Amino acid sequence: ADKYRRCSKKYRLGQNKMWQRAFVVLVLMYVHNADCGIGMLYPRDSESRQTKLLDGIWQFRADTSPTRNQGFDQNWWTTRLSQSGPVIDMPVPSSYNDVTEDKSLRDFVGWVWYDREFYVSSDWATNRRVVLRIDSAHYNAIVWVNGNQVCQHEGGHLPFEGEVGSFLQFNVSNYVTVAVNNTLTPTTLPPGTIQYENDTSKYPPGYFVQNLQMDFFNYAGIHRHVRLYTTPVVYVDDITILTNVENDIGQVNYTVVVAGGVAQAVEVSVLDANNKVVVWSNSLSDVLSISFP
Repeated sequence: ADKYRRCSKKYRLGQNKMWQRAFVVLVLMYVHNADCGIGMLYPRDSESRQTKLLDGIWQFRADTSPTRNQGFDQNWWTTRLSQSGPVIDMPVPSSYNDVTEDKSLRDFVGWVWYDREFYVSSDWATNRRVVLRIDSAHYNAIVWVNGNQVCQHEGGHLPFEGEVGSFLQFNVSNYVTVAVNNTLTPTTLPPGTIQYENDTSKYPPGYFVQNLQMDFFNYAGIHRHVRLYTTPVVYVDDITILTNVENDIGQVNYTVVVAGGVAQAVEVSVLDANNKVVVWSNSLSDVLSISFP
């Protein structure tokens, strides 16, 4: 459950003029029971889903200990960061390197810690999944809500998320903690190496240098949006759409993945530019054909 999941959508657009019109596939689900999913669709508000942005000013601290592990040794995630030591304000999303005038923070390599307070309405307490999503954090990240680990992620350029409903307190204060590490190694993308300087007559204990194998700066931090979102307990987990044209017939080949249960009723409609239904299906996977108008 701590591993991130990827959503992959594939599109192949035909060159026929009929595809100059905008066709949209709408999926409406009424489902129940239990299953597990593999997708990670971008969160949007709808009649069945709500989102809450957690962007803004967060509390922030860099772990400047020689091992960079003081935060884990002292369990910084179990309480607000301000209760375990000094913090500064840090905007999210941003790269922490360029926010202050502190050169040591600009060039910092290792674990940095973020946290912020948030509230959740009691409307989210029943019959909903509540998910915390981070759109990007460079490079390794671990997330806790109210001291409970939600997920961990490796990779600085992709979103990741975890369900948090069981960790939330409704109508009272909650807090989220995120630890981010920008250390680059031969197995990261982009790659890098760590060079330890062991001559204690010249360097302090634990001193190291991050060597980069790229032509750009190693910007780090929470780089994109952080948000909570809800879905029904049984929900659309992933959608794959492929389009094609054969003999002047447009084709929409789609597959819908449902998680948390089995689809009780499904309706998939293709709309034209005037929001009129061109063709529809009640299957989770189908190939819909559209004649040239």
